[in-house]
Amino acid sequence: MSLTDENEQNTSDSTLEAGEFEKVLSTLELAAADARESGDYLSYSTVLDICASDPTGFSNAEKEQILSHILGALTTDKEMTAEIGWDLPALLISYIDSDYDFVGPVRKAPGVYKVLKIFEVLAIEGNSKELFLKSTELLSTIKITDSPTENQENAEKFYDLKVYCLFELINSCLRRIHTLYPSKFLAMTMTSFINSIYINKVRYSNDFLWKRLYTFARNYTRPPLPDSTDLPAEELARINEDEDYLQRKLLTAFLTEAINRFLVLETVGFAVDFFNYLQRMSPANAKYTNNFQLDMPVFDRLYELALSFDLDLTSSFRDFMKSSSELIDSIAYTQDSEDDATAKLVELVVTDYQNNFCSSLISSEATAITDSLGGTLNLFTYSIGHFKVFDKVDVSIKSAVDMAIRLIVPGIVHSNFIYRGQHDVAIFWCWYAVHMSSKNGRDPTSEVGAIPKVVLMSFFQALLFATVSCSSNSYFRYVTLTLLTRFLSLASEDVSFNFIVNTLRECPYQNVKAAIVGVLKELSIKDKVIMDDLAESMRHAKISKEDSKNKCDSIPPPLPSRQNKAGVKYINLTEQRVNDVFALIDMCMSEAFTDGETGPYLNGQILPTLQAYLNFLFLVRNEKFIKGQRYQDVVDKVQKHIKGVEENAGDETSSSLGGIGILKVTVERLTL
Repeated sequence: MSLTDENEQNTSDSTLEAGEFEKVLSTLELAAADARESGDYLSYSTVLDICASDPTGFSNAEKEQILSHILGALTTDKEMTAEIGWDLPALLISYIDSDYDFVGPVRKAPGVYKVLKIFEVLAIEGNSKELFLKSTELLSTIKITDSPTENQENAEKFYDLKVYCLFELINSCLRRIHTLYPSKFLAMTMTSFINSIYINKVRYSNDFLWKRLYTFARNYTRPPLPDSTDLPAEELARINEDEDYLQRKLLTAFLTEAINRFLVLETVGFAVDFFNYLQRMSPANAKYTNNFQLDMPVFDRLYELALSFDLDLTSSFRDFMKSSSELIDSIAYTQDSEDDATAKLVELVVTDYQNNFCSSLISSEATAITDSLGGTLNLFTYSIGHFKVFDKVDVSIKSAVDMAIRLIVPGIVHSNFIYRGQHDVAIFWCWYAVHMSSKNGRDPTSEVGAIPKVVLMSFFQALLFATVSCSSNSYFRYVTLTLLTRFLSLASEDVSFNFIVNTLRECPYQNVKAAIVGVLKELSIKDKVIMDDLAESMRHAKISKEDSKNKCDSIPPPLPSRQNKAGVKYINLTEQRVNDVFALIDMCMSEAFTDGETGPYLNGQILPTLQAYLNFLFLVRNEKFIKGQRYQDVVDKVQKHIKGVEENAGDETSSSLGGIGILKVTVERLTL
């Protein structure tokens, strides 16, 4: 078969032959004419389902002709529109999909303009209640994967167009529904939108949906009242008052829960932005991690909208902070063993998460409407982080740790409880607490030292898990690992070292292990910074009220003494600790060099961790319990393994040999 013949066959497979399409179009026109003449509109609807329900069988031009036919039929017969219009959105919405590449304006996308025109006719002449019910049902079920295109980004854009069309139809229908109980219809609208977010959470971008959320919540107006009613004036006034209250509650619940749902797999960037702020406030020679700054205009609008709805974000945050400490303290100060206390703590925060973060907006008994705690926390965090307002709330390190455990630990138990946006919030408040501790004259080391061990270890696990669950966001990962390092430096040596060793023994994520070895290196080679008398006096210095108001946030933290206390490390390498480290290195080597079917080879996934260990050894090679034969034994073992892999590979090209070359460079450094 020639290439031309093959192309012709593919074309005929994907679209109807010209003659066949003419028959389809003729059938539709005859059915419409018969329906107008006989009044049997359901028959026409049936013909539409049979002939036009699968647009993938038509070319773009053919789909335009079918849409033009439907538009003409509905425009010329209002009774037809009223009778069968409710059945058309499900059929028409699939006509938005096409092979359009979105290089040009959206209005040029095949089918979109015609679908909107048909929806306009339906909104004006159709049965508003039936159309509303069908449209909300459709909104809650459409998926990005419904689009036949293989381009994920374009599939998302087609989904966005479908949401736009359906929302326009739903809004138009709401304005035509005369009801005493508009809250019922508002609840259905917001539930369908929340469901749509939930089943389409894997996306490149939610920008369009953020704007739809804001636009709907801002522009919502109550549907009109019935033209007449038999109710007494007092009863009608009571119903209207109740409905106004319910609609306001529904809108705040909708706003906060939609924000929470958007941020399941996405972060706003609170933690990274605040970390960069701290770096900008540090001495001029500080190294900047990145240039990220929080810039999300739609969140400005959503925050302003929340305030206009009288949401008391500050009070909600204070209540959350207080209840978090009460929750954690109920376990932290018991007489249980550490393992039992940890198990109870995890069980407690998971149960709490189910009750406070996973509950429905409207209770199953329809007796209460609740704002989303996750959405509320994100809005309040935005008000602090974006505007750099640090006098609204003081958060202690203990409070930040309690909140982080409450927000992050449940995700360790079940993936359904992983909300990256909440992780972002938790890490932000931890950095905020460390900053405020120094700024307000408190001692971070004392604050961390006062935290019960079971709480601190659970917190470290939470930070570690946050780096894993958001591993695709390198900025967030770095900021979280830096926070972990900061807290480990503030905790006691035993607690910090035990956590590091347990992580390196048990953590299944090799990329995290390599990073934790790096943390061990930093804490083992750097001297503790001891604050001198001048720095101490500056910490407790008082400034005028005017200066406090105008300059407080522009003054960097006082410089620590440049004289480090020689020999005092954050983690001192005692004999027992060195023994633990060498045991970990032996375990890593046994995992890195394994015997396959064809002989020994290097596991590339373990290589970064092994390199991290070897680099660590090089930097501490002169330590009392490391230098000498034990150090040389590690070098000899690695060289022996390298030789075995090279001999097994022979002249063949092996994927592990590239790693061997890198490893040989590292080993050569150890022998210098």
